[in-house]
Amino acid sequence: MSVLALFNPENDLALAHGGKSYTPPPLARAIAHDLSTLPFWYDAPDAAVWLPTLDFAEPLQPAFSVLGIAGRPTVAGAFPHPITACSVWGWSCEVAARLERAGVPAALLPDTARLARLREAAHRLHTRDVLLYLSEHGVVVPDELPEPLADEAAVRCFVGQYERAVLKAPWSGSGKGLCWTHGDYDLPTRRWAQGVLHRQGMVIGEACFPKVADFAMEFRSDGQQVDFAGYSSFETDGRGAYKGNLLAADAVIEKQLSAYVGQETLHRVRQALATCFTDRIAPLYIGSFGVDMLIYGTAHGYALHPCVELNLRMNMGMAARLFYDRYVAAEHEGIYRVEYFADSRQLAAHHAARLVAAPLRIVGSRIESGYVSLSPVYADTHYCAFVEVSPEKL
Repeated sequence: MSVLALFNPENDLALAHGGKSYTPPPLARAIAHDLSTLPFWYDAPDAAVWLPTLDFAEPLQPAFSVLGIAGRPTVAGAFPHPITACSVWGWSCEVAARLERAGVPAALLPDTARLARLREAAHRLHTRDVLLYLSEHGVVVPDELPEPLADEAAVRCFVGQYERAVLKAPWSGSGKGLCWTHGDYDLPTRRWAQGVLHRQGMVIGEACFPKVADFAMEFRSDGQQVDFAGYSSFETDGRGAYKGNLLAADAVIEKQLSAYVGQETLHRVRQALATCFTDRIAPLYIGSFGVDMLIYGTAHGYALHPCVELNLRMNMGMAARLFYDRYVAAEHEGIYRVEYFADSRQLAAHHAARLVAAPLRIVGSRIESGYVSLSPVYADTHYCAFVEVSPEKL
């Protein structure tokens, strides 16, 4: 019996497309290819991981061996039998059709109606519903809620209301599908809005907040109940795109966040979200998902924005959380990063340099210090995921 695991990070784009047949752009295909080994690190310990070739993960075998990772590589046409479940990064009509074409029994896949409901639940406007729920259940939320903008006149009006705002495509992820504005409906903004309105039928408008820290609460649904699964402390670039995660114990991250908004507030929010999602998400979805949040400055101190985005799929924050809990020694911290190198030779040089500068030290199947790549580095590789753990204890 086997769980078939697939890393399909282009799924947000497939949701936007909506159909069974979708070809992602080259960079999306590249990250799916280059980081196809990620499920070895976060999925079921004995998962069969769908790779481009059977030997694609060969460079990772030494790390797998010392860390006790027992996952197996597989390719289309050679899946283990029987497959008992499918674990994907995210669900869409496209990935369900791809799995069925590859031989996965239809009974293991969400049906058309369920996929449609999942797509609707992943729509970015759903964050407004979550914020309203939280407000009704005693959680303080920002006054400025996400606004649905159905035409260009509405977008222009919204942009003019705020000195700084962000426009979002309904379906996109990891900091993509965003357009930052500064009160002026200029030509780049107009072209962006016209394209999203044409392709997806709506733009979501949100006010910007003076951000102090990004983080997420991670959750897990078993199909009946949703439970809190940990914190994700992450970093984004100036455009809001994901860069990496802090690897640290949950208690450490909670202590850092509590310095701004208090532990009681964090616990109230995570309990309210678990209750909300048990009712709204658990009947649709089995797996991990996350809620991006931020702490921002106010005239009176700091405040929590408890739902910037709902990512109804596996995510890098949860991958980092699981990696830390499974493989990093207690009282140590590190970083979890995803990087892109336009020149694959620069990636190879970076990888070689870190192997020398931060040799891996493992004690009792736990990393005490050093660098480990979570994806193989080949001559044509452009994306990499890696971890580096500090030798110093907390």
